[in-house]
Amino acid sequence: MALRALPNSLIVGNTTAGADGDVSYINLPGGISTTISGLGIYYPDGRETQRVGIVPDIIVNPTISGVKSGKDEVLDKAVEILRH
Repeated sequence: MALRALPNSLIVGNTTAGADGDVSYINLPGGISTTISGLGIYYPDGRETQRVGIVPDIIVNPTISGVKSGKDEVLDKAVEILRH
């Protein structure tokens, strides 16, 4: 998120879950408990990230074959961008 405030920055990877802020624990009757994220987190321009996530400028998703072979396809793409 902090990188969004910097000039000439690019976010590479895949969209985050959109569950941000602190975590509040709630105990319910019957011994049930749950958690929610309770603070509003916003992009520098004021747009919400809750239920949206951080959307990268360049979307790169790891693949099953990449994970199996030990490749980090997101890092590889970031290095490629930096080199050009």
